[in-house]
Amino acid sequence: MNEAAKHRIGWIFEQLRILRESISDLERMERREVSSLRGHQTVDSKETLHLSFQQLQDLIVCMEETLAALAEASGNGRR
Repeated sequence: MNEAAKHRIGWIFEQLRILRESISDLERMERREVSSLRGHQTVDSKETLHLSFQQLQDLIVCMEETLAALAEASGNGRR
């Protein structure tokens, strides 16, 4: 793998880290604004939000793992 590709992989990992932090920040902001619904028949909106944000975080982990596998396969490994 050439230096440009190594640099690009490092940059993408950094962007994923920034994305992860931004999603966490957004989740904190949204949690402060959403009040829980009442009643057993309703879905708790805070729990729904948490699950949605968790799904986004899980997708970032998947991207990181895939990127690490690509880097390893091309001889770079994760920085």
